Amino acid sequence: MSDDRIDLGVLYPDSGPVSPIFEAVRAGIDARLGAVNAAGGVHGRHVVYQWRDDQGSPMANGIAARDLVEQRRVFGVVELSVAASGSAGYLAQQGVPVTGLASERVWAQDRNMFAATTAADSAVDTQGRFVRDQGGSRAVILQTALSAGISTTASTYARSLAAAGVQVLGTVTFTTGVDDPVAVARRIVAARADTIVGVIEPKDLVAVLTVLRGAGHNPKVVLSANGYDHALLRSVGPQAAGVSVPVFYKPFEIGGPGINAYLAAMRQFAPQVAQPEQDIAVISYISADIFLRGLQLAGSCPTRQGFIDGLRAVNSYDADGLISTISFRPGTARSTTCYSFVQANTAGSGFVVVEPNLCGHELSP
Repeated sequence: MSDDRIDLGVLYPDSGPVSPIFEAVRAGIDARLGAVNAAGGVHGRHVVYQWRDDQGSPMANGIAARDLVEQRRVFGVVELSVAASGSAGYLAQQGVPVTGLASERVWAQDRNMFAATTAADSAVDTQGRFVRDQGGSRAVILQTALSAGISTTASTYARSLAAAGVQVLGTVTFTTGVDDPVAVARRIVAARADTIVGVIEPKDLVAVLTVLRGAGHNPKVVLSANGYDHALLRSVGPQAAGVSVPVFYKPFEIGGPGINAYLAAMRQFAPQVAQPEQDIAVISYISADIFLRGLQLAGSCPTRQGFIDGLRAVNSYDADGLISTISFRPGTARSTTCYSFVQANTAGSGFVVVEPNLCGHELSP
């Protein structure tokens, strides 16, 4: 920190098996920081960042976090990763504030970590209820190999499905360039599955789905953990028809001031992204917004402890209308049980909101 600037660190997988999912992380952060800096910054300081690639690996995550804190002297970290467990203990010990994507239990354990959702391994039955309501009864889960964070997310989907009465027939790994979509499709057909849940790169899910449909097997339900991305539809078109995605924020199709501000910031400060309506970009934008809220509350002479204490006192945060109101107060964290579900239309030219606010229940461990 200096008189006119505050340095943040950004951690995300720019390489490794899960990196394609996180391609737009920096765009979302660029958009939110660009907007605040254009308005004069936070207490007169511009907010900038340095980023490191954690490869989606806890070991690399820990090394990168230490470099940002000890060598680059960042004030705090915005972390969009499935491997935050690699640095969580160290960052908590150092009292470094962290915001980002809660994909592991550590996000619910440490006072210095803030996210718009709760940890992904705290399962809810909402996704399972959606599958059941759409007519699904027998599901296969597809997941990327070699990622503990992805495996955790896949297991929470399995619990959600089972709690809603949907039979989980098994989990199949699929990685581009390694696994054959034809072989994976054969396993799905052999299992007599009517539902596919994808915890993989959306393009890989579409590749498997295309093979299935080409062989005359059309699943009743296709649910993807990510992939609410208009650029994806532009590249795969009708092949993605019927794929549904749960989102914890307000869908772009509903609109509103928060969505409009996000889209305007993306177009002005992240023009490298031709299609700003995509999942990871808006999640990154919200993560940066949470950090800015903490800086504002920390005052004109911010300290890390002042940031954490100030943000922990917030009882009403909604990212300017992008999400339902949440609290950061200690002891108030609850699993996200309400989601909107969007679905690629039959032409693969856009998304429709099929469930604007489906709510379920948290599942006991």
